[in-house]
Amino acid sequence: MSGGGLNRPSATRAASARFLAEGDRGMSELTTRPSREEYDSQSTVARAAARLGIADLHPEQKQAIKAAFAKRDVLVVLPTGFGKSACYQVPSLIFPRPVIWVSPLLSLLRDQHEKLLQLQVPCVRIDSTVRGRARSTSLARLAAGGPLLLMTTPETLGSGEAQHALLRSGVALAAVDEAHCISEWGHDFRPAYLRLGERLRGLGAPPVMALTATATMSVRNDIIRALGMRDPLVIASSPHRANLAFEVIPCGGSERLRALVRLARRLRRPGLVYCSTTRAVDELRGLLERFGVPTHGYHGRMTAAQRMAEQGAYLAPHRRTVMVATSAFGLGIDKPDIRYVLHYQSPASLEQYVQEAGRAGRDGRRAQCILLHGTEDRAVHEALHAKSRVRPEQLYKLGHALAAWAAESRVPTLEALALSSSLGPRIAAALVAVVAEAGIVRSQDSSVEILASANRVEDDVRRLARQFETLRTQDGHRLDLVASYAHSHECRALFLRRYFGEGEGAPCGLCDVCRARRPYPASFWEPLATPARLGTRRARRAFGKRRAGGRWLARPRR
Repeated sequence: MSGGGLNRPSATRAASARFLAEGDRGMSELTTRPSREEYDSQSTVARAAARLGIADLHPEQKQAIKAAFAKRDVLVVLPTGFGKSACYQVPSLIFPRPVIWVSPLLSLLRDQHEKLLQLQVPCVRIDSTVRGRARSTSLARLAAGGPLLLMTTPETLGSGEAQHALLRSGVALAAVDEAHCISEWGHDFRPAYLRLGERLRGLGAPPVMALTATATMSVRNDIIRALGMRDPLVIASSPHRANLAFEVIPCGGSERLRALVRLARRLRRPGLVYCSTTRAVDELRGLLERFGVPTHGYHGRMTAAQRMAEQGAYLAPHRRTVMVATSAFGLGIDKPDIRYVLHYQSPASLEQYVQEAGRAGRDGRRAQCILLHGTEDRAVHEALHAKSRVRPEQLYKLGHALAAWAAESRVPTLEALALSSSLGPRIAAALVAVVAEAGIVRSQDSSVEILASANRVEDDVRRLARQFETLRTQDGHRLDLVASYAHSHECRALFLRRYFGEGEGAPCGLCDVCRARRPYPASFWEPLATPARLGTRRARRAFGKRRAGGRWLARPRR
């Protein structure tokens, strides 16, 4: 892909060396572009990586960085924890113009921004939470150009102020993280991603680097098409890591609780337990505490301060505890010594499972990934989808009402739009947020500005509704595949590789199928001798002492 006709200044090797050598004094002032040979220089890249605290780059990271220097589009599909961020952060220290990093995850943007500021890496964060003076300062810094990493969301990238600043500065590279969100065939479709390709073309069509941890072949094709990538280099690595031992334990009802408690007391810590609901997180955390397992909790209904405190305590070095959390926990989290990830309920998709299970054993040592699977798991996710997914028929109603308002060249209030579409106020507000995310309307205060003609706005909403119809169909298909994985009698790793289009390969030799693991004995499923009557402190003292019969119970670890 072309660089969009941007005129870059010539440079010398001395300027590049000075740029990297004077990093401690800040690099934003050095806007001179190194030569092509210097871009490809291993020492130049290594110094930039060292500034980020990276001693050695993986071959896949080097490939992606080299493609960026060659102004070639690149699709990066690498496992969770592989270090995909280095693929665009390293170029941002070398390119003479800003590199854009787009992510839908506000918490991840904040975390990465804080880390890069601590490393004195030139970067600005502009999203919906950055307002007032801080926003003005960041936009001015962006417009000034030079080596810089812009950290933003799809919605903010489409704003007039961000576009204006980027047109002044120029864009060296656009990195689109969580790129699977662009596809309704993916497990996490987000309408805000739909216009990314158009917005990037409006910025001079800079080279695009799309990044994701998991993507089937159909999702990869969607990413390439939607972002307008031209002959992209595809860098992909297996989502399965050789040090992970996968296991599925069929169970349901009270058996599931018994399995969780006995495994949590038996397995080496630190551990991570994923639940599908916030209620399950709260209940299981209390249960494990009563059985002497030191735990932390994390879910979206906790306050930000509570989540930060729980996360900080869990991530403390050498802290051997168990985090009980929803899928809200884990994005951008770096705790290399997690010894097991246990899913208390089946996840909604294999993509989600691979990403979450992949948080175990990042230190390269053996780790376990255990799935507790029961027939009732599907109903949990179907109920969650019914609450959270957009209903296409409601979007059709909204689109018809928007077209009527547009035909009269009127700007409706949210209340008037709800009445004219025969939708409740809360539903109408939620749907307006969805179509605003897709760039069809602009919602400000209580008014809804329609950004297209009457004919086009209804077509745009109908197209969006059809994409949500596809998403709902795929939701069921993904749940079927999770059940197929749980019931399969072949190597777990081979099953996952085939799903992600990697062919067969050799069996992993570690999973429960490869090891022909025998069913758990009857004693594993016996009712628990609940210590709740002892109180938490007495229960903790009781564990670790020898019981009648000489069997030891797990001693709690800090």
